[in-house]
Amino acid sequence: MNSGRDLLLNSIFLKNRIAELGIKQWWLAEQVGVDRKTVIRWTQGQVKAIQTENAIALAKILSCDLKDLTLSNEADQLATVDDQKSAAQLLVGSSLIDKLGPIGEWNVIEGLLKATIVPDLPSSVLGELYNQLTIASWRQSKIDQAEIYNRKAEELAIRSKDKAVLVGALLSKANLLSWRGKTASAIQTYQECLKLERFINPKTLGAVFSNLGAVLYESGDLAQGEMFQKKALDCFAVFGKPMNMSIAWCHLAMIYLEMECLTEAEHACQNSVSFAEADSYLRGIAMGKLITAEILAKQGRSADAAKYLENSLTDFAKLGIDEGLNYEFAGRISMLLGNRLEAESCFQKGISISMDFPRTRAALCFEMAKLSTSLEFANEALRLYSECNASLRIESVKKFIKSIA
Repeated sequence: MNSGRDLLLNSIFLKNRIAELGIKQWWLAEQVGVDRKTVIRWTQGQVKAIQTENAIALAKILSCDLKDLTLSNEADQLATVDDQKSAAQLLVGSSLIDKLGPIGEWNVIEGLLKATIVPDLPSSVLGELYNQLTIASWRQSKIDQAEIYNRKAEELAIRSKDKAVLVGALLSKANLLSWRGKTASAIQTYQECLKLERFINPKTLGAVFSNLGAVLYESGDLAQGEMFQKKALDCFAVFGKPMNMSIAWCHLAMIYLEMECLTEAEHACQNSVSFAEADSYLRGIAMGKLITAEILAKQGRSADAAKYLENSLTDFAKLGIDEGLNYEFAGRISMLLGNRLEAESCFQKGISISMDFPRTRAALCFEMAKLSTSLEFANEALRLYSECNASLRIESVKKFIKSIA
């Protein structure tokens, strides 16, 4: 190489290599003999070319080939200065979701993201945009569309070799597998995320912990579910948003509710609602009312429970949210309040709208079985839980079937 000319820098490789080796940017700057801000600009793709002597020094320090650290021609350049500035304006960060997500404006987010996607953006930028589109879609229960976006995001992450984008794609993939009832595959994919922990920012790591904890809880492993939710809260307490804290506390409240630890459930629910209110997270506020209603019903405070249940269902209706989980709660609360016909109606409605969500449908069938002492519904719950690989839930259903046989 001619030391007299600059070389095109592969900023994505540089960023990943630094993370892989656990090197501090200030230390690397000192070793190369440049300002720390220069290293930051290199890793963020804010410069297009690098002096040959600096590239050679970097390759030596990072124990890599010069050809990996540089690009052969300008057409391979992943990001120019203008590209990076545009990317910041094109919603690659989480600011849009952080601002509009809590109030449920996911259709707005989806529309804006679609409008920003153009073919000539760098692969890593496109990958992150498709990651956000995936989230916006599943937040609207558009699971089929979310899966399409997710496959595109994973493809772009692999093409760009940007491991941060890959983690985002894997996280959404695991979420989608979970909702499809593919519990074992979902857990395995979350674990793949954790293998890339050094490339994950703390907020995303918290999301991995929280979602993994939710899947474990839903499959019947309450202890592991509780542990991962607490790990998520540790991450979110420093790096997360109130909405993240609200969701993790909400999961803990549901876990404690199933454990019959009502004091702990009430505390967790209050925290969830407080964080939801701080972020105007409307779904979280509505869910908090629903959980509170079941806690109150179990405490024998029927009038208060009925009021919270009504308010929660009204809130969900205003948000346009019609999901099986809500009917599962409403049915159980109605049972506790002595409204057997209303409970049956809730469970039946939940079952009818949960055809694409076997885990939720299984839970509703099991609740229906307990309400009506029905072997038919119990067997359907058993079949669905088996399909979801939820071994602990399967054992619960088997014990119930044995008790009514």
